[in-house]
Amino acid sequence: MRVLDEKGQALIMTALGFSILLGFMSLAIDTGILFRAKRKMQIAADAAATAGAQDYLYNGDTTKAKATARAISGLNGFTDGTDSVTVTVNNPPANGANAGVAGYTEVIVDKPVPMTFMALFGHSTVDVKARAVAGAPNPGTACIWLMNPNSTDLYTQGSYDLEAPGCGIYMNSTSTDAVSVTGNGGTLNALFADAVGGSIGHQTKPTAITTYTTPRKSPWGDIKGPNPSSGSGCDYVDTTTKTLSGTYTTPGTGIAGAGKTICFTQAVTMSGTFGAGTLGTTSISQDKVTTGAGTLVFGNGVSFSGTTTVYGGTIDVYSGTFTQPSNTLVNVIAPTSGTYNGIAIMEPRTNTTTLQIQKGSNNQVLDGYIYAPGAQVYMQDSGGGLTASGIVADNMFVKTSQVTIPSYDKAHPTTTANRFLTLME
Repeated sequence: MRVLDEKGQALIMTALGFSILLGFMSLAIDTGILFRAKRKMQIAADAAATAGAQDYLYNGDTTKAKATARAISGLNGFTDGTDSVTVTVNNPPANGANAGVAGYTEVIVDKPVPMTFMALFGHSTVDVKARAVAGAPNPGTACIWLMNPNSTDLYTQGSYDLEAPGCGIYMNSTSTDAVSVTGNGGTLNALFADAVGGSIGHQTKPTAITTYTTPRKSPWGDIKGPNPSSGSGCDYVDTTTKTLSGTYTTPGTGIAGAGKTICFTQAVTMSGTFGAGTLGTTSISQDKVTTGAGTLVFGNGVSFSGTTTVYGGTIDVYSGTFTQPSNTLVNVIAPTSGTYNGIAIMEPRTNTTTLQIQKGSNNQVLDGYIYAPGAQVYMQDSGGGLTASGIVADNMFVKTSQVTIPSYDKAHPTTTANRFLTLME
């Protein structure tokens, strides 16, 4: 006997098809939930690792860097200890190709993600992790930062010779007169010379100015420094000394100066060696100065006689004038950590007095940056030369001088503040 009635078969097949379709749809939903969670966690891990590495770069404090990384992860939706989230921060990393590398930050974000379809098969949650490693392995390429945004940033005159073949010059000015060149007898030789603005009134050679470049920020930010008048930021305020000869000690305090900030309220004349004698001791290993002369802050200007050498310290002219008479020498090896990391001579932004370096026929070395974001740096000599490792200024004037910039950042790749932050893993 044949059964001729086939009614209902399509309904059965449709029901089976819908069940299979529903299963695939549920699987797709769960997979989508996992991918979405993974992506959000990766964003949090990347941001946290970058923030932790940046914090460590500028502060050198592992505990603070870890706290910053966790805070940034929280701002991106994943707070350690909340909603079953675990944020692990390792500085240096504990895993991967950069395990144990100082200065790098590893962040692992871990969270169990609730499932729908998979819960029917006993998997109510799936553990999802995201990992990122960030650090600053490469030194910056710009070593001259001229930061006036609206006027001329670079003035050149006479037979100037500005040599920076291993690093570049950045000019923040949007003016059509970002560069002022007087005469055709000078040389500008740099890795690059970039200006934010457009048409340049006068070109330089052999390195020409590139216009309409991307704006940048100085990696040192705005260093304000101590205030000798109020004593803020000073370990000791000296109100009487007018002459520093390299044998200075703070009267009756026991402070010899090593790693300290000594502020002077009088106009001071300097000469002698600091950092290797009673005003601190110096230990130089590879690119690090472990101990030095500390910070010498002048509230009423400073001048020099003979030869002055500062090891592992910073000359900070809070107010007044940096006066270097002709045929005197000022050699400075900058500190390699702390607030003044990489700064040899500075004027805070509030001091707009021209910082003039004039050497006559001598040669001097600044192993560190000249930092004067509110002032002009003026360089002039007659047959001598200046080796400065970097300049941050409102603008710069180079007149009949040979200025060599060998790049502080390349010479001090593990300590300079001018480094690129990069996601490594």
